[in-house]
Parts: sequence; structure tokens; C-alpha cells
Amino acid sequence: MPHNGGGKGWATDPVTGKQTMPDIWRQFLEWLLCGPERSPSTQKEWTAENNTHEDTVRRWKRDPRFRKEWESRAAEMNVHIERVQGVIDAVYSEAVKGDIKAASLYLQYISAYTPVKKVVVDKGEAASMSDADLALELQDMLAGLTGGSDG
Repeated sequence: MPHNGGGKGWATDPVTGKQTMPDIWRQFLEWLLCGPERSPSTQKEWTAENNTHEDTVRRWKRDPRFRKEWESRAAEMNVHIERVQGVIDAVYSEAVKGDIKAASLYLQYISAYTPVKKVVVDKGEAASMSDADLALELQDMLAGLTGGSDG
């Protein structure tokens, strides 16, 4: 028969003074954080496997202490570098296939890591240059940024 765990079982860590959740709550939290790879795949199946009533886990999820830990762990996991890199890799992959929206998103992302180079040209100097000379100057500057040389 499933048991109703209620809010009992929280303990105070003697070292940190923080409250720690019961093991079964922690197991449930770990399961929640697994995302689509969860096994079992539903909360109902999890409660059956762990001999816990469905109403109990609903109460756990509403408990402010549990919720705080859940939100904190989820936020930490969602900004984890591996997850971010996976998304960036997927966006890049679509961008090189010709997806304009993905290309735009990728370029927005990398702009944060691309050094800004200001080009200061004396107005008189630029005005006296032909279009071909300006194009060559820009091509040389671009080659310097990319590390290659086209001309």
C-alpha cells in the first residue's frame, strides 16, 4: 500500500544548518530533473515503483523547500555549458544547411564573443579613394580579421 510521506523527514544539517530533504524526496527530485530520458516515464509510474501515493508527490512539489531546491537545480542545469553548447551546435548545423533564422540566431550568439574593431578613416582620405580602392582596403581588413588572404 502506498504511503503518504507528507512533510515529515526533513532534517537540519549540523554543519551547514540548512534543511535537507528526505531521501525519497531527493530521489523524486533527481527523477524530475532527468527530463525526457526519465525512467519510468510518468509520475504515476514513479509513484507506483516507489510505493508512494500520487497525492504525496503533488504535495512535495508544492512544498516551498522542495520547490526552492527544484528551481535552483533546474536553473543550474539549464545554463550548464554542455546544454548550451548542444543548442549552439544544433543552431550552427541548421545554419550551414541554409536555415536563415538559424544563421541569424547563430550570428547573434557569436557576436558576443567577436571582438569589435572600429575602423577610423579620415573623411578626406576616404573621400579621395575610388570605389575599387575602398573595396580593396576593406578586403585587406577582412582578411586580417579572418586570418586569410584573398587578394
